[in-house]
Amino acid sequence: MQAVRYKQATGIRSGGFSLIELLVVMGIISILLVAAFPIFTNNSNSARNASREIIKGYLQQARAHAIATGNATALAIPTLASDPALGARAASLVEVENTSGAYIPIKEKDATGNPTNNDRLIQRFGKLSGNFHFLSSSDVPVQQPTVMEKGAEIQVASKGRSFSCRAIIFSPNGQIVQPPSGTPIAIAIGQAAKRNGALVMTDKKDGQPVFDLLQVNRLTGRARFYQAE
Repeated sequence: MQAVRYKQATGIRSGGFSLIELLVVMGIISILLVAAFPIFTNNSNSARNASREIIKGYLQQARAHAIATGNATALAIPTLASDPALGARAASLVEVENTSGAYIPIKEKDATGNPTNNDRLIQRFGKLSGNFHFLSSSDVPVQQPTVMEKGAEIQVASKGRSFSCRAIIFSPNGQIVQPPSGTPIAIAIGQAAKRNGALVMTDKKDGQPVFDLLQVNRLTGRARFYQAE
């Protein structure tokens, strides 16, 4: 009887894992992480490439619209503090006019021809891909100010909302007039998160932020990208 009780007692399994089982599980997790790494990398690269193309497309569309319509056209980027969702993440195209030496958006008109409260947006606000943001020289170590610091300051109103923006403005001849002549036109983008009203870079290598710097040609609006790390 005692032997039976002893056999039953030793047949009971404890609720824990053996060392071998833990090592096996850890090995499986390691394999899965290694297999998944290229996927995360590709997603990051895809978001980077998509963000580049978004900016290039906006620049060329703004230039083409200014030439075709004879109205100065701005690529407008909401500042970080202007909107929780779109600040430093999105861009839009808006027609502008030079009034007393400053560029302001042109208002839409209603059916009777009277100006409305909405500005004439050519393209609605669209975000960069992934968690890419427009950056200033305080966010990343660049030797020159970016459009978030030197771009024209304009206030854009759309659908009851108002955005303080930094802008690159094309004149009807297709050339960039803002930022003014003599000022390099640089756009920096990178993966970042908003924390306590500031941007914190989330993509780093050896402790340094990884970002893209675009140099925009004043005459053609074309951008060349350089990846810095």
